[in-house]
Amino acid sequence: MTDPQDDPGDGSRTQTRRRGADLQRAIFEAVIEQLGTVGYARLSMEGVAAAANTGKAALYRRWDNRDALVRDALGNLLPQPPDLPEHTPLRDGLLTLLRYFDSALFGSKGAAFQAVAAESGSDVTLLRELFQTRVTDPCQDRILALLHRHTPAAPDKERDTTFAMAGPAMLMYNCISGQHHSTDQQIESIVDNLLLPLARTN
Repeated sequence: MTDPQDDPGDGSRTQTRRRGADLQRAIFEAVIEQLGTVGYARLSMEGVAAAANTGKAALYRRWDNRDALVRDALGNLLPQPPDLPEHTPLRDGLLTLLRYFDSALFGSKGAAFQAVAAESGSDVTLLRELFQTRVTDPCQDRILALLHRHTPAAPDKERDTTFAMAGPAMLMYNCISGQHHSTDQQIESIVDNLLLPLARTN
C-alpha cells in the first residue's frame, strides 16, 4: 500500500502540509489517542481526522473504513519482541520478555488495547488476533527458545507450550482485570515462583 497523500488544502488550515510517513504517523497516533479516550465502538474517521489535524480525505484515500484504519494503526505501532543474546541467563531472559509483554499491554499503547479488550464483536476479535500474532506468539516463541537453551530434557510439546504461555497469560489477566499496570515485583514473582520452578521440573 502507498503512503497517505498530502493534507487536503481546504483553506481551513494554515499549517505546513504533511505527507507520506509524517502524515501516516500523525494519523496512527490519533487512532491510539481516540481508542484510549472514546473507545473502539465510538471511534470514527471524523474523530481521527480531527485528532490528527487533517481532513477525512487523507484517511479515505488509503483506508476504506474505520476498521481497516484501526487494524493498520495497531499493527504498525505494536512493538516487536527483543532478541536475546545467546548466553542470556534464563531468569534474565524471562524478565526481559515479560517486561516487554507488559509494556505492550500497559505502555504508551496500553489504553488502546484495554479499550479493545473491554468490548466485543467480530471486528474486536480481529484486533485481538492481531495482538496475538504480533506480540503474544513471538514472545512465547522466544520464551520457548530460551527454555530449550537452558534445559537438558528432551522437548515435550505440551509441557513446553504450557511454560511459554504461563507468563504472558498472567500478565494478560492483569490487563483485562483492570489493573493500570503490572509492577516489577509482580513480574519477578511470576518468574521466580512460577516459571523457574516449572523449568527445574523439566
